[in-house]
Amino acid sequence: MEHSYEETLTRLAAILAKHFADTRIVGTDIRDSLMQALASYVCYPHSLRAVERIPEEQRIAMVRNLLAPYEQRPWAQTNWILVRLWRGCGFGYRYTRLPHLLKTKLEDANLPSLQKPCPSTLLQQHMADLLQQGPDVAPSFLNSVLNQLNWAFSEFIGMIQEIQQAAERLERNFVDSRQLKVCATCFDLSVSLLRVLEMTITLVPEIFLDWTRPTSEMLLRRLAQLLNQVLNRVTAERNLFDRVVTLRLPGLESVDHYPILVAVTGILVQLLVRGPASERERATSVLLADPCFQLRSICYLLGQPEPPAPGTALPAPDRKRFSLQSYVDYISADELAQVEQMLAHLTSASAQAAAASLPTSEEDLCPICYAHPISAVFQPCGHKSCKACINQHLMNNKDCFFCKATIVSVEDWEKGANTSTTSSAA
Repeated sequence: MEHSYEETLTRLAAILAKHFADTRIVGTDIRDSLMQALASYVCYPHSLRAVERIPEEQRIAMVRNLLAPYEQRPWAQTNWILVRLWRGCGFGYRYTRLPHLLKTKLEDANLPSLQKPCPSTLLQQHMADLLQQGPDVAPSFLNSVLNQLNWAFSEFIGMIQEIQQAAERLERNFVDSRQLKVCATCFDLSVSLLRVLEMTITLVPEIFLDWTRPTSEMLLRRLAQLLNQVLNRVTAERNLFDRVVTLRLPGLESVDHYPILVAVTGILVQLLVRGPASERERATSVLLADPCFQLRSICYLLGQPEPPAPGTALPAPDRKRFSLQSYVDYISADELAQVEQMLAHLTSASAQAAAASLPTSEEDLCPICYAHPISAVFQPCGHKSCKACINQHLMNNKDCFFCKATIVSVEDWEKGANTSTTSSAA
């Protein structure tokens, strides 16, 4: 009987793996049911092991479909599946329930979201192998993940601004329950997208850090920009995020500092602590070069105020602060030591960068971001920007920022230099 049960589980897993992304299935309800069934399947140890037992070719095809670019398809559901394959491996990601949600109804205990982590290292390895195949697989996947993260987090911030304004009115009970649900969904999506990025950079760090790859520098700069934006929004003292979390509105139960800050920390630790020294330095320089970087946000993770500038007084004692050190049941001593190492490294590196920085005239700065020197010229029109801006732009558009001419190639540019290196825009 047990053999029959295992065999049935495996056969059903093969059906789901084969057909959840089958383009021949046009019925929306059927496609959604298949997707939801696969998402539930990977949440439970017995059924996840059944997925691992299907033929290797079918497993790889399933993961390949999960890694297809997220645009114009049910990306949120496929992202949840990837997250469930990772949960249990990420930084502080071994929990069943979030720290502030420990009281859960008994009848909810069998929900997929409340299952103990059961990651699949086998399916993770398939993901790593596929991302290393060909020059376009990883960039197209990660470009779509970064786009969706930017969208989800921006939507979340816009919604909590509206919710905060509504909550401050006298008739605060009129906050729309549907709006609260959508807001919480955007937050949960942001966290899950960050976790997929953490998984990717852990499994295949060279996608971001090997700059012999044509898209790595651009991807790393985009990632750093988004991480800094999330940190700044969530860690600002007495900010909008703080105020909405404190309200504890029904429907926003999942919105809290822990899930999103721990996900960001997992990515930063992988970039700045765990890799080879050359890659750590590369990631450090990109993070610090982003105009949104604030050391205060990194200090916030350990409950510390930003170190005062030389010659200034220490800040006055403040209210109780968030700190990863408070979550001893969720974050290991080794993980905390890595965060402390990261903070010490960034404190030193940012001080050195400030001392070494030279003023740049406005005319030499990229006219798109005003953060980096001009380093690229477009052909045939001759307009210029930094490499980071044009590389990001070319992922989705081949027209010049300024004159809309089709960009045929991008050449390296240095002020006063006559030589350049050409790269194709295609």
